[in-house]
Amino acid sequence: MKKLFQTVCETTINAPKEAFNLHDWVFTLSDKDYQTTARGHIAAGSSIHTDGTQTSVNVESVGGNLLVQHYVAEAKEPDYIKMVSMSDLWLMKLIHIVVKVTWEMRLISVSKNECKFQNTVLVEHPNFIMKILSALALGGYFVRKHNEEETPLFAKNLYERTFKEKV
Repeated sequence: MKKLFQTVCETTINAPKEAFNLHDWVFTLSDKDYQTTARGHIAAGSSIHTDGTQTSVNVESVGGNLLVQHYVAEAKEPDYIKMVSMSDLWLMKLIHIVVKVTWEMRLISVSKNECKFQNTVLVEHPNFIMKILSALALGGYFVRKHNEEETPLFAKNLYERTFKEKV
């Protein structure tokens, strides 16, 4: 696989990282909550494969391209989750290809009462020509802008759902 682009965004949460469980949050994120965390978020849901593996299915539009992602968690800790998807991508909603998307979220302690929410997206494809095409289509720019929008909204949703549920 060749890296097409990667983006990392962070935002501060005014609570200790021990208050949160990223795995539980991402796999119980409602369709409506997902839609409110970025303009390009169309739909989300969770399901179980026949082997019992939990999946998160996300549908989104990034830079005019439609993605359907089928994430499986490779790491699932309360403060770190790494999910990988062989994602269906329709370039300009016309040309279908499959890309590998790795989505990582982590909570990093800043102080006793504060942490950082870090959101990383890596997109890969085996064909070098896709690296050239994605650069020409400004794919990295659009994914970065999307990540910059969703990161603080994901953190806000994580905070609100965590503390709403504890009340």
